[in-house]
Parts: sequence; C-alpha cells; structure tokens
Amino acid sequence: MRKIALIFLGFLHAMLGARSAAAQNPHYGMNTNILTAQMADKMVELGAGVVRVDFGWDVIEANCKGCLDWQGTDAIRDQARRTNRQVFATLAYVPKWANGGQSNRTPPLNYQDWYDFVFAAASRYKNDIFLWGIWNEPNLDVFLVNGDLKSYRSLVIAAHAAIRAANPQAFILGPEASWHATTDGWYAAAMNDFGDLFDIVTVHWYLDGPSLDFFMDGLVRPGALNRPVWLTEIGMKPCFSIFGEIGQAMLYQKVLSLYEARRSWWTGLVFYNLYDTPTSRDCGAAIVRPDWTNRPAFLVLQNFIRAFP
Repeated sequence: MRKIALIFLGFLHAMLGARSAAAQNPHYGMNTNILTAQMADKMVELGAGVVRVDFGWDVIEANCKGCLDWQGTDAIRDQARRTNRQVFATLAYVPKWANGGQSNRTPPLNYQDWYDFVFAAASRYKNDIFLWGIWNEPNLDVFLVNGDLKSYRSLVIAAHAAIRAANPQAFILGPEASWHATTDGWYAAAMNDFGDLFDIVTVHWYLDGPSLDFFMDGLVRPGALNRPVWLTEIGMKPCFSIFGEIGQAMLYQKVLSLYEARRSWWTGLVFYNLYDTPTSRDCGAAIVRPDWTNRPAFLVLQNFIRAFP
C-alpha cells in the first residue's frame, strides 16, 4: 500500500512541481463539475491541487458514435493548465444512441462503444490528465440503473483497458461509491471481484451515513486491498445546520482532523463543493458564496492546507 501511495504522490508532486512553483500538492481537492476561470482562480486561492470534474459520455459524444465534441473538456484542461491544477475526470453516463434511447444511467448495449469513448478521452488528454474516475456512485439507481454490480464490473473492465492502452502513466480511481455501498455489501463485493483494477480506492460520505471514523476505519479500509484511499465527496449545505455557515465550517474541521490522523493510508480528500450556481430552492453545499466571497469553511480548509501540506 505505502509503495503504491508513495509512487503515486511522488509522480504527481514531480509533475505539478515541474509546471510551476505555484502548483499545490494532490492531497486536497474540490468538486467543481466544470472549471471556469473564476473557479480555477479560487482553487489557487484555496491552495487545493485537485479539481474533480465531469467528463460525461452523454455530453461529449451525444449524438452519434464518433461525433465527439471536446469544447467543454478542452476549456477545463486549459484552465487547469493556466492555474497548475490537476484534473480528476469522472467518466460516466451513456448517450441515447449507445443504449437504445434509454436514460443516461442505463448501460450501453455494446461495451466496445464505451471503451472507444474512454480511449479517445484518455488519449486526447494524456499529457494533462492522469486521474480518471470510473462512474459516479454506481451503487445507486439514480446514477446506474439498479446499482447493478455486474454492469459496473463491465464498465470498469472496459475503461481500465482503454485507459491503460491510451496512457499507461494514468491512475484509475473507483468505485466512487456512496456510503450506502459499505453497509449493504455492494462495496465489499465490488472490491473482492475487481477492486484490483483500481489504483486508488474512492468513496463518498455525507452526514446521513455512519460516523465518519467508523466508515473509514471499519467499513472502507478493510476492503481496500491495501490501496490508497481517497474520500472524493464530502460536504454539507449550510442551511442543513442550525449554525449555518459556521456549522459547515465545523464539519470541515472535524473531517480534516480525522484525515490528518490517518494519512498513512487515507491519502486524498476532495470536498463537495467549491461553487454553486445560485437557485431559489437550494442553498447549495459550496464553500464560496454566490457573490464569490469565501464562507468560513473555505478559510478552515485554506488554513489547514497551509499547515498540513
């Protein structure tokens, strides 16, 4: 485990350091979904080195096989280059032409189409993107029909082969499962069956789950096959706490303290999320307010990154 972690971190440190002294380490990140110039600048201010974004197959190759539109992902790449951030790209979701007109959470009819898309993405960005996540919370029906483990296994096998063929230096992250997968047997089954295909084991946790220390120590780590573990979604909406923004900051501080004590194996922390587009119905989980000023959680994370790089 430690050898894998050290090789990975050494590689990313060297890569980021070669770009600029302003580049930050890969221990900390934020979910951004996309990466605008203003978001990228906020990431620099924060000091977090990793941005987790969506690379939706249903968006990039929406209309027909081979009709690839890289405009959105090129813009993400360009902002990451400009600000020396490392992109963590989540590959997911199926265009209608590939699954018989079903929803984007329905697996493809032909997994060769998925392989071809993943290979094209990993090839195009082989000089810029080295972190590839396979799907998002595939244990939940809202993201993969029936949370079907057999379908996810096929998606992982094909994506693993495609990424390795396109860029042998890249790292494959998964299963990107929600905390529910650790209590219903899904996570254990996935890791026992094909967990060796992941270079880094990734999971998500929110306040409706078991206590975070038990989740990481008792449910995630035992099944992680001695791989480094990243928590790649965790956060809280300020309006969900009676303390508002201060409550959100208190959660961040608690998570960071638990993380610091476990960094020999829990090597990455990617919070959800940096910035929300304002809506009247949702206060959002962002650490940056709609007017781009910083919430207390931003300052807590910023100070922690400086103190514990």
